[in-house]
Amino acid sequence: MTQLLLETATDVCSVAIARDGVLLAEHTATESHQHSSHLTLFIQQVIQGAKIDITELEEVVLSDGPGSYTSLRVGGATAKGLCLALPGLQLRVVPTLAALAVATGVTKTPVLATINSRKGEVFGQLFLGAGSQVQSEFGKQGIPPGLNPLILGPTNIRLTEEDWHEKLIVAAGVREVLVCGSGQGRVLEAAPADHKLIPASPAQCSASHLLAPAASPDHSHLVDVASYEPFYLNAPFVTKSKKKLLG
Repeated sequence: MTQLLLETATDVCSVAIARDGVLLAEHTATESHQHSSHLTLFIQQVIQGAKIDITELEEVVLSDGPGSYTSLRVGGATAKGLCLALPGLQLRVVPTLAALAVATGVTKTPVLATINSRKGEVFGQLFLGAGSQVQSEFGKQGIPPGLNPLILGPTNIRLTEEDWHEKLIVAAGVREVLVCGSGQGRVLEAAPADHKLIPASPAQCSASHLLAPAASPDHSHLVDVASYEPFYLNAPFVTKSKKKLLG
């Protein structure tokens, strides 16, 4: 299986080529907000670096979000365009926060996967380790009512709220939590002085993070190209122009 991996959920654009689970080439932007101008160029570079022809691609693996609205839109449009242009090319999506959790390799410590969102906020989700979700721990009994939404799926963590850290610790059930993803710096900065949050390294998202989740049916799935939309979580943040209109 030859896969094109596209990580466009954050401000940093990253592209990779993998074959049968082996990474052949990867390119991650050195500057932010290069998706619309550089994504197709990065795809050309990794195809050349992997020494393959674009027609050899069998799947596009896309980071599904949540994340930056604009960059997710660019990534989704590019992936769909490739699938429409190349007969037989399928689109597989991976939840971005799950990919970050899996990439840590941690199995015995709760992992808070984060991505920077609006000022004072991060997208976040709590995992039990290795990307396993809390739901599986309750089995046939189901999820208890009132359970913190942080462990049910991606949510907005408002770091300006006084009790955000306490809610995290209660949800995790332990004091120590590993924090990964691009939002880890913002989370650690907002945490109280006595916190026991452990930063993971590296903080940056990259296309290679998608490789392991893409191989697992628990963390990825094929989607219909025509109807697919990335998981934005939030509506786009639109500001009013301060420019004076003519007339």
